[in-house]
Amino acid sequence: MILGTTAAILGIPGLRAFLSGFARPEPSRIGVSKTVSLAQRVQGGNLERLKQTRKCPRCNLSGADLSGLDLSRVDLREANLTATRFDNTKLINAQLAQSNLTDASLQSANLQGADLQGAVLNRTNFRNAQMMHATLEEADLQQATLTGAEMRAANLTDSRMERANLRQTSLYGALLSRANLAIADLSDSDLRYANFLDANLQGANLSNAQLEFAIMPNGRTYQGTVPY
Repeated sequence: MILGTTAAILGIPGLRAFLSGFARPEPSRIGVSKTVSLAQRVQGGNLERLKQTRKCPRCNLSGADLSGLDLSRVDLREANLTATRFDNTKLINAQLAQSNLTDASLQSANLQGADLQGAVLNRTNFRNAQMMHATLEEADLQQATLTGAEMRAANLTDSRMERANLRQTSLYGALLSRANLAIADLSDSDLRYANFLDANLQGANLSNAQLEFAIMPNGRTYQGTVPY
C-alpha cells in the first residue's frame, strides 16, 4: 500500500530513484575491504609468531619494519621479505635461504654467519652491513648495494652480482668462484686473498682495489696487472 502510494506520487522513474537509496554496497568493494583486513591480520600474526618462536619459514612479512630487533638464529627460510626493513637488526646465524629480499633494507645489519643461499636479493641495500662468513652461494644480488659492507670470508660461489655496488667493501678471503660480477663496482675494495676462479669480471670497476694474493678468473694469483 505504501509502495503503491509512493509510486502514484513519484511515478515509476521516481520510484526507482527512491529505492536506489536502499541499495546494498557493491560486493566487490566489500570483498576488497575484507581481503585487505585479512592480509593485515595474517601478517600481524606472522610477526607475532616470529617474535615469540623465532621461526616463520615461508611466511609473508613483506613491507614490515623489523629494524633494531635481535633476530639472531631466526628461521625465515623461503619467506617473502620484499621491501622489509632490517636496518641495524641482529641477524647473526639467521636462516634466510631461498628467501625473497628484493628491495629490502639491511643497512648496518649484523648478518655474521647468516645463511642466504639461493636468496633473491635484487636491489637489496646492505650498506655497512656485517656479513663475515655469511653464505650467499647461488644468491641473486643483481644491482644490490653493498657499499662499505664487511664480507670477509663470505661464500659467494655461483652468485649473480651484475651491476652490484661493492665500492669500499671488504671481500678479504671471500669465495667468488663462478660469480657473475659483470659491470659491478669493486673500486676501493679489499679483495686480498679472494678467489675469483672462473668468475665473470667483464666491465667490472677494480680501480684502487686491493688485489694482493687474489686468485683471478684464469686461476693465477694476482701479479700486479688485471689479466683480462
